[in-house]
Amino acid sequence: MKSWSRIGILTGVVALCLAGLVATGGPSGASQSAAGTRAAAAGQPRSVEVYATYYGWYDNTPPGCATAYSGCARGTGTYQHPITFASDKHEFPVGTILYYPTIEKYVKMGDDCQECDEDWSGKGPDGGPRLHHVDLWIGGKGGNEFDVINCEDGLTQGLPSGAPLLTPFIVNPPANLPVSTEPLFNSRTNHCFGGATTSTTNGQYKDLKSGTCLADPGYSGKSGTRAELAPCSSTAGENIAFDGAFFVVHNLCLQTQSGKFGAAITFTTCNGNDRQQWEINSNGTIAWIQYARCIADVSGKVELAKCTNGAADRWNFTSAGA
Repeated sequence: MKSWSRIGILTGVVALCLAGLVATGGPSGASQSAAGTRAAAAGQPRSVEVYATYYGWYDNTPPGCATAYSGCARGTGTYQHPITFASDKHEFPVGTILYYPTIEKYVKMGDDCQECDEDWSGKGPDGGPRLHHVDLWIGGKGGNEFDVINCEDGLTQGLPSGAPLLTPFIVNPPANLPVSTEPLFNSRTNHCFGGATTSTTNGQYKDLKSGTCLADPGYSGKSGTRAELAPCSSTAGENIAFDGAFFVVHNLCLQTQSGKFGAAITFTTCNGNDRQQWEINSNGTIAWIQYARCIADVSGKVELAKCTNGAADRWNFTSAGA
């Protein structure tokens, strides 16, 4: 679960900007009305409902600031210096400027996001087709790896069901909207925008195919121990903590040994590296942040596999004590 003290949306700003205009389709990604289409063609402001996620120095692919279309990701959030965002270029053409009232910042399309591509063009991990999804750059170079990743997770807004929360963005915004001077992540202080935090969940992850649970066998505490599937029970090795992007048992983090299909998944000393970073999608898959690969039951072994949304790579979470 994610918590954020500044979750409120500046609806007054949106209403002011869009006065007299017809907004585009809602969360289902329905087509624009004829009036909305004419407004877009004319470069007038229009509102779109978007799922906003965040990425930074340590979970970029590859780690660093490189982008697919615009050099190094950057920006402070002003109209003159918008923050880089990643999306599907058919959804938002490269160079498109948006304004996000929730964080009071301008952002500019300049990178690709694989999950955004899937959410827009097909049945992605968060929904779709035609689900608007943007991934906003928060920086983080020189900051604490765990704090950067947790900030990204803390800023991402979801519903209690785990489904993405869609919030309004303004396409073709005027240049004079209010801008917050607070950075999304301050690498000197490791402070996250608005004091956003994550909360740790503890519990079991049961594979839908086998009905067995992800486990640190024997609760060993030994770095390099391979994750296994075990009959679901109340043993400590199945009580897994999830904090931001890290699965932790006995102070060890779940890690893929490589980026190749079939790679072993182990419990290894936590260091925040990109092979220890995971995300739980609303469809129940557990995906590696770097590439679209999922933790799955492959012939009874826990391995990195293709994300299929089938029973083998979907996991049911049961909170500890439930």
